[in-house]
Amino acid sequence: MLSNKAMELPSELELRSLVELVAHLRSERGCPWDRAQTHESLKNLLIEEAYETVAAIESGDSRELQDELGDLLLHVAFHVQIAQEQKKFTLQDVLRGIYTKVLRRHPHVFGAESTQDVEQIKGRWEEIKRQEGRRLSAKTALPALIEARKLQERATQSNKEFSVQPPPSVATLLSKPDEQRLGALLFEIVARARELGLDPELALKRFNARFAQEIENKIAESHARSQ
Repeated sequence: MLSNKAMELPSELELRSLVELVAHLRSERGCPWDRAQTHESLKNLLIEEAYETVAAIESGDSRELQDELGDLLLHVAFHVQIAQEQKKFTLQDVLRGIYTKVLRRHPHVFGAESTQDVEQIKGRWEEIKRQEGRRLSAKTALPALIEARKLQERATQSNKEFSVQPPPSVATLLSKPDEQRLGALLFEIVARARELGLDPELALKRFNARFAQEIENKIAESHARSQ
């Protein structure tokens, strides 16, 4: 167990060092907040950290990205430690699982298969996932636009044509508001975006940022005029 005194960095840091640090935080000599956390209580914070990591990538700031990746690793360490306390799985189980998964899903690199065609590789990836028992599902924590794109990509990479009822026009939707019609229209927009090589989630995120800045500018102008 780590000491409560100020610690120097270990000479060789590894993921195990971080898990041990979290174990100390969750011990009786640690922090009450850290001790109270569960997989459930941390899930929203994990999503936030993932988005902040994406924002760091968008910013092009390598120092910021380094910092955000550290925050993500902290969450990995937290969930591993909680699972170890519950005797569900260990850090070695996690590392072994991802290591063997990467080997298994790259038969063109580590197996007898041979291809450099990216589309074939993606299709084979989906085939292997299905062999592992992973089926298409919309039961995820992903934002709906990202989820729709991933579902469409998986359908395409599995060589399965996907189709939905023809989406309504915006005019039809306005005259006959309906959640299913709206969903079909948004799904179609995602499909068209994929054909154009655009990311609908990123496009909307960036548009939101521009819109927010425009509103802030107008509010500032209004305040300046009222002075």
